[in-house]
Amino acid sequence: MAQINVSANIMVAGGPRFALNRPLDVEAYEEIDIIVVSGASNKKVDLPGGGGPVQLIAIMSDWYGDDLTYTINSGATTYKLDQPLLLTGTGAVSLFSTAPAQVSFSNGTTGQKAKDAKVQILIGHDATP
Repeated sequence: MAQINVSANIMVAGGPRFALNRPLDVEAYEEIDIIVVSGASNKKVDLPGGGGPVQLIAIMSDWYGDDLTYTINSGATTYKLDQPLLLTGTGAVSLFSTAPAQVSFSNGTTGQKAKDAKVQILIGHDATP
């Protein structure tokens, strides 16, 4: 069993502050580092756990924007990676219709605006069915 500690501070300028500090107990975790090159389309990344119960998925990049997109599994919905993605708990991860077993990335940058994206994925999941 591994423990992943998730913490965040959210502050509204001139407004409230929210602090989050939660431990997540997972059977296994995996960190995946990939490069999504400029012009790449549907670069597939298999996620560990075979689509079993996922407690945490975090997707981060060295840049964010409308040109960096992803799909979960082979779903029809394409999401923009315009900010880091963090879902904690099986309830939040269930926003995807089925447990994430694969993520496909596309990088629409081209020409003078072409840039590769360094993407990190952290997934915490159950290792036993």
